[in-house]
Amino acid sequence: MVRRSNHRSSGLQRLRALTLACALFLAVLWVSLLGGCTSAPPLEPERKVISLTKDVLAGKSVLDVQRVDTDGDAQTEWVVFYRFDQVDERGPVAALIYDVVPDPITHLSLVYPYKLRIPQENYMAQVQPEVALVDVLAKSGGAARKEVLFRTPEELSFFTVNPSGVNLPQDSPPLYRCVGFFRSRDGVSYDPDSRDVTVTSRAGYERSQLVTRHFYRPEADGYFITNTTTLVTPYRSEVDFPADIPSDILDTPYPEKIVLAFYKTIGRTDPQPALREYLSAQAARELQEGKLKFGSPWPVGELQSAMVKELSYYATGDASQSAVVIVKVVFSKTTGERSPLVEVRWTLIRVQNRWKIDYPQS
Repeated sequence: MVRRSNHRSSGLQRLRALTLACALFLAVLWVSLLGGCTSAPPLEPERKVISLTKDVLAGKSVLDVQRVDTDGDAQTEWVVFYRFDQVDERGPVAALIYDVVPDPITHLSLVYPYKLRIPQENYMAQVQPEVALVDVLAKSGGAARKEVLFRTPEELSFFTVNPSGVNLPQDSPPLYRCVGFFRSRDGVSYDPDSRDVTVTSRAGYERSQLVTRHFYRPEADGYFITNTTTLVTPYRSEVDFPADIPSDILDTPYPEKIVLAFYKTIGRTDPQPALREYLSAQAARELQEGKLKFGSPWPVGELQSAMVKELSYYATGDASQSAVVIVKVVFSKTTGERSPLVEVRWTLIRVQNRWKIDYPQS
């Protein structure tokens, strides 16, 4: 009897163990199924937009895409900047403008590209330009459309819009016509108030690190002579310091910088250094007495400014103690009157280890 009871218990335990194992198996299977459902990636939604960088300009090194109303139709266009001939993320930058325009044949909308052509150049800049809308040309009848300016510290390009071509899928004649282009490694700038463009160049003054500034003002057809791609003549040019007169100018080793600082000081109120500090003792006395022949047809007290047009330096036999500087200047009177171009040849001498303007040569 005892043995029969033991067999019955063993069978019951095996049944219970089998039931528990099945339950555990089903639990693990259920968790696995749940985990598989939650970790599966969702289906990617269908893309319903056109990407200029991926779909239209695939293969180009697109730098940026900006939305700007470049043609004055109250709708923004796509201004696209891209590089070509790129080497190590450097290379020339060009630009296109895309616009959505109606196709006159199918009456469907098109995304149409318009080129920005730079005269005698195949690129716009070396870095991505800033875009601005400016008033350059005089406006006559119809919608007032601003010119499009692309600018970097070294390049300026101006484009006017052909009003008869706005919102048409054609680019001949060009919708955007260049009416001014400037490039200088030494700097270019645009003043929106005066519309002046200033081009800076160090050419010819590398020794003393002076610059020449050329000032341009738009005429009837922008900054180009009408029906050409030749820049208009600068209305003003002058030799200048890169910034203002240096605070330590009296200690400069270059005598031509002393002469330039002397003329640029004329007309200033309470300048530091004062005019006499650029002169030798004898020249300072003559200036005070009104006898110094510095080229002006009017006394210092009647002058508004003196603009240096050209400046050159010649060493003498004893270059460490004397020098000759030739300067060409235009003087402006406080009444607005201007003198003709005047040339003055100065002899400078060393006084206490400083260059001083001594006397003009006849």
